Amino acid sequence: MAEAVLHCELRQEKGSQAVKAMRRNGKIPAVYYSHGKESVPIVLDEKELSPILHREVNIIDLVFPDKKEQKTIFREIQKDPVTEDVLHLDLMGIKLDENVRLTIPILLKGTPAGVKEGGILEHLLREVVVEGLPLDIPEHLEVDVTDLKIGDVIKLEDITADKFKFVTEIHHAVANVIQPRLVVEEVEEPAEGAEEGAIEGEEASATAEETGEE
Repeated sequence: MAEAVLHCELRQEKGSQAVKAMRRNGKIPAVYYSHGKESVPIVLDEKELSPILHREVNIIDLVFPDKKEQKTIFREIQKDPVTEDVLHLDLMGIKLDENVRLTIPILLKGTPAGVKEGGILEHLLREVVVEGLPLDIPEHLEVDVTDLKIGDVIKLEDITADKFKFVTEIHHAVANVIQPRLVVEEVEEPAEGAEEGAIEGEEASATAEETGEE
């Protein structure tokens, strides 16, 4: 389980204008939630946040202005649908002895036997929701596809989860190897009567040449 440190500031100003000003200054508005406590509006530094979002990090050590730290997970990340810039985040405080639900990526390992025979590997499920103690949940789920032959499929139920359980429906197909499709080019057949007309035209042309007619 990978962890990262993220510092925050308490957010005093509210409203759309204040939020726009924050983003112009490289700050991202967020809200920190904790069980049984009121939510806390906070501000995050975009430069510190960006590399964390691009890593396989599940647990955040959120550092408050008073230097207190809280184990936290990203509960929701809102992004601009066009630019994919981060607009707002929700963070949830957690306890290491309480189960959490997280979405982790699925990575495929190895080259399938079926691919070596000319097949095509399809990666069908790229993320999975899991539940368990925070330190028992891996950064990603690694699936070995080396033994897959053409026509074979591996499902979530075929994968062993030791210290956590799958929340995603286990009958989901994770990957398979398919036979490549053959592309058959269709040859356009001449319209009915066209071939006969062409032959008649050739015969008439040959007759004209023999008789000297144009």
